[in-house]
Amino acid sequence: MAEIYSRNGEEITVGLQSSSVCDEAIQAARRIAADRDEEVYLEDGDERTTVYPDGTTVEGWDGDWD
Repeated sequence: MAEIYSRNGEEITVGLQSSSVCDEAIQAARRIAADRDEEVYLEDGDERTTVYPDGTTVEGWDGDWD
């Protein structure tokens, strides 16, 4: 399962399909980041990804609330 968090650590979504199954989580994270015009953080199993409003991604979390 995958979750998406805001930059202050607020849980935005929970229970998304893992990227090992399909690309639902990354697509949702890209849409949410664009809608909010701020980066969001995708946690998918052991993988953490920062997703920016322009759709780019960076492995790991850029946030300061880990």
